[in-house]
Amino acid sequence: MRLVPLHPVSTPDPATLRWVVPDGLLPFTGTVGRAPSPLQGLLDDGTLLAVEVTPGAVLTVLSDTLTWSDQGPRVRSALLDALHRPTRWSPGQGAVGVGPDEALEAAARQIAQGVVGELAARHGGAFTVVDVRDGVVEVALEGACHDCPAAAVTMQARFAHLLRRRCPWLVEVREHTGTPAPTG
Repeated sequence: MRLVPLHPVSTPDPATLRWVVPDGLLPFTGTVGRAPSPLQGLLDDGTLLAVEVTPGAVLTVLSDTLTWSDQGPRVRSALLDALHRPTRWSPGQGAVGVGPDEALEAAARQIAQGVVGELAARHGGAFTVVDVRDGVVEVALEGACHDCPAAAVTMQARFAHLLRRRCPWLVEVREHTGTPAPTG
């Protein structure tokens, strides 16, 4: 059985814990309809009120009568066991299927709006994810980043590096030079 990295992060809601997992591990985002046991057992017995999949994370909502200090190890163990069987997760109503390009796009947007975007904004620029197709991410370098040699280096040395760590199936990051791709 391969190791699945799993890291808990607190959220503003003390009942909700965000478990960081590899991008693209689960085939959907949204509410979980059915999870592999023993995680499903924690939903069935009321330990967990809900489980939701987001890009690169699983959110678990603990019953308001319980504490993470008491239940955290049990939830972690059940979640880790369930993550080893990603094909046995069933999406709930309203969940959306996610393929490799959708997972790659979500991770790219998080990075572009996060650490790399903050760096670009401090210099009067922006990194905008324009298109993701077949493992290739196109990024528009805007504002002060447009035609800046340092921005091109940042795109490859920082953005692509961070993205490849999260999504090893990334083929390439390239600068978008045409008109923006249609959305929706």
